[in-house]
Amino acid sequence: MHYFLQSIWLTDSDSPAKSMSFEFQTVDPQSVRDEVVNFFWQHRKWPGETRENYYEIWDWRYSSLSEGPALVHIARLRETGEIVGHIGVYRRTFRFGDATLRVGIPGNLFAHPQWQSTIVGVRLVMFLRSLIQRGEFDAILGFGNEVANGMLAHFGFAQLGTMRTYVDVRDVEPLLRRRNPVLTMMAPLINTVTSVRRDLKAPRRAERGTNLEVRQLTPEQILEIDRSHWAPTDRLVAWDSNRFLAQRYLMEPQTSRAMHGLFNVSTDTIEAFVVSDSTTRIKVWDCQVNPITIDPPSAIAAVATASWPNAETIQVPTIPQTRLARDLVAAGFLDRRSEDLTEANTYVSAYWLPASPHAAVLSDSSSWNIWIGSRHY
Repeated sequence: MHYFLQSIWLTDSDSPAKSMSFEFQTVDPQSVRDEVVNFFWQHRKWPGETRENYYEIWDWRYSSLSEGPALVHIARLRETGEIVGHIGVYRRTFRFGDATLRVGIPGNLFAHPQWQSTIVGVRLVMFLRSLIQRGEFDAILGFGNEVANGMLAHFGFAQLGTMRTYVDVRDVEPLLRRRNPVLTMMAPLINTVTSVRRDLKAPRRAERGTNLEVRQLTPEQILEIDRSHWAPTDRLVAWDSNRFLAQRYLMEPQTSRAMHGLFNVSTDTIEAFVVSDSTTRIKVWDCQVNPITIDPPSAIAAVATASWPNAETIQVPTIPQTRLARDLVAAGFLDRRSEDLTEANTYVSAYWLPASPHAAVLSDSSSWNIWIGSRHY
């Protein structure tokens, strides 16, 4: 990995007589660990209560969220050396058919409030485009808030919108009780109706995945799974390493998730996996399948039957214009705005070169299977 330094002179608009200059550097993340943690701690930008929590978050993100060395681009005040801007990029691998795509996932984009109206934020975003232009990645896939997304849109990122949440209601009684205890008398009827509706959707999918056994996996078991027999897919899907799956999903600080594998009982080969939160209101973070064996809605249903007997709801966030979203609706999931405000206000966008050999695939967002596990946190 090559690191570089660039200096730019700017005039401070609040003090016309004073010139300010910034240095933009691509650096080894480890070399700026303390400075970056202090930068984000100073502005309380991460979900931690102590500086030690911030170190845990930084260490996990930069050791677990990238398939290979993560990239960090920072802005400094030249006069003081103070960091005033930061963006990280995690390396990921996606797959379409037999082709693999190198995808960059940006994260931790932040410019010091005093300098947000200057070129600092612009140059941090332009760094993402430069990675595509020099061939570091085939595409950049961004998950950002409205402000960050506006900057990405300004620089030509294709807009995929915000995620919707697709919901399978398994037991409506707790939901009704939280809203109005009187309504709970309606729960048996509503549960029966939703169960019948789900069963009516099931026959056309029933033959797929009937010979599969659900097993919860430990990090050590995840490292040993073999997906080399999986068939090519006609969707753009994440093709993460076993190491990434174990560290990203099961080793995040202060978080509890589970990964279930679906195994062929005759051959003992894994044919799908589902990653979820360990609660009664299940949220699916990732689901990857061998497409000739089973599809994602069927894999989720199989895990629900085997491992989530007390689930109130199963929630699957994804972007709405995709075939994955249509498959979920066809399987009986309800299309809803996310109750999670962060997800409801997370905008998905992407950037690639028109001349890319993968441009046709990237231009057709209906073929993208995007799960929230692909984002940068």
